[in-house]
Amino acid sequence: MKTISSIGVLLLCVTFLLSLCACSSKGQHPIDENEPPKEYSNEVQVVLLLGQSNAEGHTNSSYLVKTVGEEKAAEYAKGYDNVNISYACTVSANTSDGKFVPVKLGQGTATSKFGPEVGIAEKISALDLAKRVYVIKYAYGGTTLTTQWRSPSSKNTGGLYTGAVQYVNEQLKKLEEQDLYPVVKAICWMQGESDSDGTSYNSYEELERNFVKDIRKEFAFYKPTDSEIGFVDAGISDCVAWTHYQVVNDAKKSLAQSDEAHVYLDTIAANLRYNAEPLGAPDIYHYDSSSMIELGHMFADALIQNFLELA
Repeated sequence: MKTISSIGVLLLCVTFLLSLCACSSKGQHPIDENEPPKEYSNEVQVVLLLGQSNAEGHTNSSYLVKTVGEEKAAEYAKGYDNVNISYACTVSANTSDGKFVPVKLGQGTATSKFGPEVGIAEKISALDLAKRVYVIKYAYGGTTLTTQWRSPSSKNTGGLYTGAVQYVNEQLKKLEEQDLYPVVKAICWMQGESDSDGTSYNSYEELERNFVKDIRKEFAFYKPTDSEIGFVDAGISDCVAWTHYQVVNDAKKSLAQSDEAHVYLDTIAANLRYNAEPLGAPDIYHYDSSSMIELGHMFADALIQNFLELA
């Protein structure tokens, strides 16, 4: 009767384990940062949309007929099949139920409202991209970077920061389950209003610096192989309710000046409006319908010019 030596058994076990590792790593992102960039035929580009109410979308879709015309409003309502989104507004007030669906109106805080995703999709859908774009939106109105979005490096991590990381990771895994290779190209951040009317506005720059560093670290596994995850940072409006809006916007500008992968969007210089809708009793906290579309366009332009891979 033949016997196998202990060394032979050990070699067989090692060979078997190595084969398992090779199989399990197939199609996964490289962990070694020194590994040269790879090209994958199933790679998709992912954009995160995070923040408070103007990221979430509190703008009424019904106003678009007057502000952009019936034809364009109908286009927005129909949506864009080549740009998909998974969204969670106010955690569960209005969601896509963890699915990726075409971007269209009704994906804001309620099915009657919309956010920047529509303008983003309008611009991106017109491009001939070799790699499809997916948007993951997680936003909650009336929240602060001081508390709810506070990141680990600032201590006392906020619940929305934790929730966003969990939600985004779940959606990235769903893309992988579809045999796609998601790469997080950039984060669009529309937040700061609630910090500007509080008592800690002078801490915004430090808090956001930590937030950007931490959120990039959270998704480092999905970062581009040859660049950093971009951060597109929209300034807040000069609404009278945002008492110290200039302090918050100056903090955003300062961070963008010291980080080449950080882009600041000057929404005030772009003349985004918040004082016309509804007529007679405007909701000054949120952008008017045409300006919300323009905010999406501004995000899209920054993404296209700096972070997305074109055909």
